[in-house]
Amino acid sequence: ILKMAKVKLEEARVSLRGSRDDVWSELQAKEKAGEIGEDVKFTAKEEMEKLVKNANTRFDELYSSKEKEIMN
Repeated sequence: ILKMAKVKLEEARVSLRGSRDDVWSELQAKEKAGEIGEDVKFTAKEEMEKLVKNANTRFDELYSSKEKEIMN
């Protein structure tokens, strides 16, 4: 069960990275098209990175909680 939880954790992280990459590509495309400025792009990127970091931290917390639950 613990191995399955670890696999699900990694799947969640991969999915999150994929979404982050998609959003970054959209931001770059919008900048090239002149829809947003460079400063807006980097501000959005910083905010996105904070969200990703928080999500990864939450994933770790959930995994640790589940690991303790399984081991007991």
